[in-house]
Formats: sequence, structure tokens, C-alpha cells
Amino acid sequence: MGKKKGQTRIQSPTSVQPQREPVSQYLSKTAMIGMLLLLLYIGYLTVSAYQRNSIFHTTVTIWKSAVQSAPNKRRTHENYGQALSTAGLLQEALQEFKTVLALPDDGSVPMRDVLRELGVVYFRLGLLDESIASWKKGLEYAYMDAGLLNNISIALMKQQRLEEALSYAEMAVRANPNMPEPANTLGEAYMAKGDYKKAAHYFAIFLQLRPEDPRAYWNAALAFERSGEYDQSLRLANQFLVIETDPRLRQAAMQLVNSLNSRIPSKKK
Repeated sequence: MGKKKGQTRIQSPTSVQPQREPVSQYLSKTAMIGMLLLLLYIGYLTVSAYQRNSIFHTTVTIWKSAVQSAPNKRRTHENYGQALSTAGLLQEALQEFKTVLALPDDGSVPMRDVLRELGVVYFRLGLLDESIASWKKGLEYAYMDAGLLNNISIALMKQQRLEEALSYAEMAVRANPNMPEPANTLGEAYMAKGDYKKAAHYFAIFLQLRPEDPRAYWNAALAFERSGEYDQSLRLANQFLVIETDPRLRQAAMQLVNSLNSRIPSKKK
């Protein structure tokens, strides 16, 4: 993403990020141990109150001043909107991104990026129809953009529109086979549909594309467990334990390991 000389642009955290949701319903009855599927969702990592205060008194203040000095420049409004969104000030961010769209196009901000960011804010506000509409509009400026397609898929999943979600995630994979997130999204969708073998297949692809990510091992372990492939699940759960540091998730993983050990014939005494 380019920038004009003399202009700066803060990093837009509009990539898909981790979120945790309960999926004990995905596990067999003997493994109902309160597991968590580490889902990849739109937007931003949760920012602590301290971090938000820090952001507010630095980046937000800087770009607010820039907007006041140059109220008719798209770039300053977009950067201000990003700063507000990162600080958790979503309604204010929404207004700034709408202002960007209302101003004459001076070429400083790609429409795809504004619509992507606008969709993220809508998503975080729970306005799923609006987020989907924004990202679909973005596709008019960036045909078959894998990130936008994946974002749409995730929003559709939140609405339980699973077949549509699968369609968009599959388009994202075709658009960029090396992008990890759509593979994980497909895994999530097939888990929701109860097709655990397909879910395991796509989580395994996600693992190949992003082997450094603990979520890849965990999601694949859960899917393989549910599809009855206990040896595979046990191997992945143990690998997850090697790299995961969160005590809560480690405890859940140990419960899964113990449950699997009790079900694998070779592991029984």
C-alpha cells in the first residue's frame, strides 16, 4: 500500500485476529471438557484500558490535531479513524470513515482500504449486514481481494449463513491459496456444519501455512478428535502444549490429552 511523499499512514489492523469461543458441542460426549476453538475473526485484538489510554493520548491526539489543521484531506480523516478504532472509540471511528467517503477523492486513500476499515468497525459494533455491504462494495474496487472475501465469510458465519460463508471462503482460497486465514475459516464453517473430517482437512492446511501459530494446532486437534482420529488429535494437542503459554488454554489441552489417552487402545493399561 503506497503513500504520497510527505504523508504518513498508521498501520491498519484490519487483518483477521484471534477470538475465543466455546465449542464444547463439537466434542464427543466423553470429551465434554469445556474446550475452546480459537477462532479467527475480523478486526483488532482486545486492547487493555491502559493501552487504550496510551493510544488516546498519543496517536488519537496527533491525528485529531491533523484533522483540525486539514479538515478536507481524506488521508488525515482516515488515519484519525484508524487511531480511534484501535483505541476502541468505534462510533467516532465510524464517523471519520464516513467523512473520508464523503470527501472528494484526492487519490490519497484507496477506496478498498476505507471500505475494509469501515466494515471492520461495523463488525465490531455488531452491525453485520452493514459490514458485509461495506466489504462487498470494497470488492468493486479490488476484485477477488482474498482478505475482503474472507471477512465476508466470517460475518456470514456469525449470521449462521453457512453455505454462503463457505462460498466466500472458497473464493478467498482460489484468489490467494497461500493466505492462511481462509483455510481456517473453512475449517470453522465445516465444524459448524458438523462435517468434522473436512474441518480437520482445512485446519491442517492452515497449520501448514502458519505452523508458528498455536491456534493451528489446537483447532486441528479438536477437529481430528471429533472426527475420531484420536492419534492425530493427540499429536497436535501435545504440539499445542509445547508452544502455548496461556494457563487456561494449557489446562484445557491437558484435559483433552488425558481424555484421548483414555480412548486410544495402545495408551490404555
